Amino acid sequence: MIGSVGVSGAEDMSAAGDLGRRIFARRIQLNLTIEQVAERAAMAGGYIEYLEQDPTANPSIEGLAKLAFALEISMSDLAGGQQGRARGRGRAASAPVLTELGRDQCEDLMRAGGIGRVVFRAPDRPVAIPVNFKMLETAIVFRSTEHGSIGEIDPGELVSFEVDRFDDAMSEGWSVLASGTSHCVSEPAELLRVEALGVEPWAGAGRNAYFCIAVTALSGRRIDAAR
Repeated sequence: MIGSVGVSGAEDMSAAGDLGRRIFARRIQLNLTIEQVAERAAMAGGYIEYLEQDPTANPSIEGLAKLAFALEISMSDLAGGQQGRARGRGRAASAPVLTELGRDQCEDLMRAGGIGRVVFRAPDRPVAIPVNFKMLETAIVFRSTEHGSIGEIDPGELVSFEVDRFDDAMSEGWSVLASGTSHCVSEPAELLRVEALGVEPWAGAGRNAYFCIAVTALSGRRIDAAR
């Protein structure tokens, strides 16, 4: 049945191909149903479901481009071409356009969540730790170990949080830098709100403490290739 794979994230994707698993994972990350992706990509819902489930699925370049647009991801990332490679190895655009982003634009880019880096000063060195995050209104929420290096940050100490996305194929990208103070969530009412976000730590089990960064400053930049 078309649309039988929803947005719960609990479906068994073990029989799917690499492309299907990337489509599914990104769709779940954006909290989209198959029908919503199909509408965004101007494709049939049954075809989206086929791409997710059939390990032999091999869409055309045009189809991959439409799907990448619908899933707000680069074609290279969707196709797996950047797996295991650091970003930014592609050539710069011949006439790049650098734009400073306003606070509202930065918040819009961060609202979908994803992977960001908590930047702070440990006793002996600066540290940047990647975490999976989601937004609660204008605050950044992620999970870590209560007694790890993040848990040892003083509640009044200024920290930063950096999020970016780059498309080597198009020589475009953006980055957002937030600053504020971090605290471990313990108050029951606040804890219920952050638990409802469904933040899952990529680094595995044992990261049961929720942390929240109250953002006080937000800035960003976007690089576009001149058309």
